[in-house]
Amino acid sequence: MGYKFLEHTADIAILVEGKSIEDLFLSAFYAWKDITIESKKVTNENSKKFLFEAKSLEELLIEFLGELNYQLYTKKWIINIVKKVLIERTNSNYHLEIEALGESYNSKNHIIKEEIKAVTFHQMKIEEKDGNFSTMIVFDI
Repeated sequence: MGYKFLEHTADIAILVEGKSIEDLFLSAFYAWKDITIESKKVTNENSKKFLFEAKSLEELLIEFLGELNYQLYTKKWIINIVKKVLIERTNSNYHLEIEALGESYNSKNHIIKEEIKAVTFHQMKIEEKDGNFSTMIVFDI
């Protein structure tokens, strides 16, 4: 599946698709990475796990993408590969577990292409049709 860029007035909009909900989250990660960072050399110096909880899949996706931004712009850590994506639903909440490989930001190896200020809920609605999942994501730049 994957992602494609959509026309948008001032921000960046993408249509993200996946054969499963986990695949949709992976596609969103690769779209975010394509927008934000270019790496000349990848070292994947360590692994980190992230846990999220939300009341909806849309909120879970926003939390995940927001964490990518936080790791890059605040912690100066770049996620290169998402090794594991596990999404479960318990009663009224969704849980997301991510295992990622990455490295510290280094201006010699990395170029920040675009700074995303926020991931928005604007027009985001995760839909399932014929076993495939899709949603639109708008990044405020």
